[in-house]
Amino acid sequence: MAEDESFIALDLALAVEDAGGKVVGPAASGEETLALLATGTVGAAILDVNLVDGDCSAVVEVLMGLDIPFIVHTAVDLPPALKARFSGLIVQTKPCPAANLVAQLESLIAGLGRDAPRPPPSAHDRGQALAQP
Repeated sequence: MAEDESFIALDLALAVEDAGGKVVGPAASGEETLALLATGTVGAAILDVNLVDGDCSAVVEVLMGLDIPFIVHTAVDLPPALKARFSGLIVQTKPCPAANLVAQLESLIAGLGRDAPRPPPSAHDRGQALAQP
C-alpha cells in the first residue's frame, strides 16, 4: 500500500487486515514503495497518486510490469503522461470507504477485471478496467 496520509493509510491497513489480508507497508514515498515491490511479497496494491517524493508513475510502471493488480486511490487527477500511457487504470476518488476498496481489490485478485466480467463501478470509480500489459 502506498499512501502518504497516515490516517488514510491506517484506515486502509485495518480494512485489509479485517478482510484477512496481510499489509505490506504502508509506504509514504515512491522510493519506499518500489523497495517493497522488490521484495516480491506484494500480491496487490492500493496506490495514492501523490506520494511524498512525487507522483506514483514509477510505481504504476513496476506494478504493470509485474502484473500485480492495483487500484489508484486519489483526490486528484492522474498525471497526464500516466493517464495517456495507461488509460484503463482503476481509479477510486477519495473519500472512498476502505471496505469498498478492499472488496474491489479482492475482485481483481480473484481475476475479475482481466478475463471475467467486472462488478459494476462504485459511485467513487473514475476508471474503466485494469489496463492490460
